[in-house]
Amino acid sequence: MMEGGDQDERYDSFDDYSFNYDTFKWIQGKIGDDIDSFPSGFLIEQTEHTFTITNDCLRVRKYLKNFGSKGECQKKNCCLYINFYLNKLVREQYNSQSSIFDTYINYMNDISNTDIKSHCMSEIYYMDNHKYKKIKELYNAFYLYKIFSSKEHIPLCHSAKACATTYNKIITTYHELDDTKFCKALNDFKKVFEANVNISTRKCGDDIPKLLSYPDKCTKLQEVSEQGDTDFQQQDRSLQTRDTPTRSLVKEEQQEIPGMREDHATLPGSSDSVLPITLFSSGISVLLILLSFYKLTPLGKFLKFQIQRFKGVTRTSDDELYEMQQNTSEYHDRNIEYNEYNISYNSL
Repeated sequence: MMEGGDQDERYDSFDDYSFNYDTFKWIQGKIGDDIDSFPSGFLIEQTEHTFTITNDCLRVRKYLKNFGSKGECQKKNCCLYINFYLNKLVREQYNSQSSIFDTYINYMNDISNTDIKSHCMSEIYYMDNHKYKKIKELYNAFYLYKIFSSKEHIPLCHSAKACATTYNKIITTYHELDDTKFCKALNDFKKVFEANVNISTRKCGDDIPKLLSYPDKCTKLQEVSEQGDTDFQQQDRSLQTRDTPTRSLVKEEQQEIPGMREDHATLPGSSDSVLPITLFSSGISVLLILLSFYKLTPLGKFLKFQIQRFKGVTRTSDDELYEMQQNTSEYHDRNIEYNEYNISYNSL
């Protein structure tokens, strides 16, 4: 027997309940044609209740197939409704025999039900009594309001009174402040109930009890939880928006750099820079050839004379630089001696 539940599970709104109630009521009597689809030998070990259990399974299958896809099912919160229905059957018709609940789960897991298996298999579990009773009371309030609101011109005021009484009982009985999802379901229903034209215009007089409010602390926790979800979604959208121009900028930069477009692409202007380099290399080669024949040609003698003259100027410049360095060095040595004298004098 499975216990527990999905952390993301939510409670039905009144609209969810009303839709699922009508859907299930419509398919209840339409399972005759589905008898042949029930796997043979599936209940071979079941010694009692085989007929009613077979009908239960076929109704679950018919109900889930009505949604067509997991997304449509989740949109109407169909899994919670059918899970509560199965829990109610086991408790009220089969004396809480957990083995029968396991039979429902095994049937939904059967190979013959691959088309509905993914809808809410992970959300079908045996509820603890506390949660089961809480949802049962919520559904009772929804049911009474559904009867009341279905008669717009002739309101059934006794149903409205019973609904308000049931609602207030839930508020006083189930006051867990940490169950913000249950708090939200009740607060949302309170708004629906009080907005009804027959309630707001007081057609039923003063017989309808005023609906109690959930403690402020629970409401504030709910608002904080919703605000946290909103902030996270906004932050996620902001990061996505910020990331988009960054990727666009990188893409533009890659387009501006030719080398990133194609590894072997020729850079613009490369052919223009090759020509000066080629001319310079040719000039150097000619000069080297001329120098190698300087002894044999008049031009070579002229170049030899110019080179010797240049060496002489260089040697003279080097001698002058050496003399300047020597003078500077002598001045520096004298200056050090003078400083040492001053230091000795001042220390006395």
